[in-house]
Amino acid sequence: MDRQWMYADRRSKEFIDGVHYFLRVAEANRQRGFICCPCNKCKNQKEYSASRTIHFHLFESGFMPSYNCWTSHGEQGIEMEEDEVEDDNILDFAQYVGFEENQTDEEEIAADGNDVADDLGQMLQDAREDCESEKEAHKLDKMLEDHRTSLYPGCDKAFSNLLKLVKNILPGGNKLPETTYEAKKIVCLLGLEVHKIHACPNDCILYHGEEYENLEACPVCKALRYKIRRDDLGEVDGQLTKKRIPAKVMWYFPIIPRLRRLFRNKGNARMLRWHAEERQQDGMLRHPADGS
Repeated sequence: MDRQWMYADRRSKEFIDGVHYFLRVAEANRQRGFICCPCNKCKNQKEYSASRTIHFHLFESGFMPSYNCWTSHGEQGIEMEEDEVEDDNILDFAQYVGFEENQTDEEEIAADGNDVADDLGQMLQDAREDCESEKEAHKLDKMLEDHRTSLYPGCDKAFSNLLKLVKNILPGGNKLPETTYEAKKIVCLLGLEVHKIHACPNDCILYHGEEYENLEACPVCKALRYKIRRDDLGEVDGQLTKKRIPAKVMWYFPIIPRLRRLFRNKGNARMLRWHAEERQQDGMLRHPADGS
């Protein structure tokens, strides 16, 4: 659901066409004959019977921030795209960047035959959806393309073959990993922790902490926590038939492990302590911080 047009230049064709589409949706979902105005001034707090009033407000003030799911205009949540790939590990709140647990084979394959995106790819996709400018979106598209491009065709397989060759050369009983997957599993412990926390698609809340972590919908805007599947059969014998995909995910990088990593290096630690231990404070402007 790409709605970047909502925050594009209000003189652009995509914004004009998008507003007309929004008004058609709003007209079809009137409540008691009225429509909530999602402009940056009314913020869905005022209702009008005439759609032309809302039309004028939107071109005058633009849409309210983060109104990605139109919960005040008939939508319950965000629909899952037809070609969207499931991330089997999206529910894990603490994983290491670049590696996800795989219980079956070296390469994780989705039911439709597509490779399941890893953490970095998923993070770039999430950031792409929240871009507010075409320039930022283009940069992230390029980064995502580079991320998906192999160094050369079959490089992962070639690395696995190289590992097997070296393992055969080494004395018997050696512990060298035989596959790329096993090598990543060892190296991943050197990575830095990242937390994936579900969020309201309209940025109202984070599903985190005792108050919100078990909710199925946002208590503020009522948007559903998980994307709506067109082929969802619900529960069978008390079990979900398919994994649920969160409507939005916030990627949180804890600061403490990163500071610890910096202080482990003696040279970096000395530079990090410079302001407290070596900075001269004699009234002279020797550093930008002296001007404060």
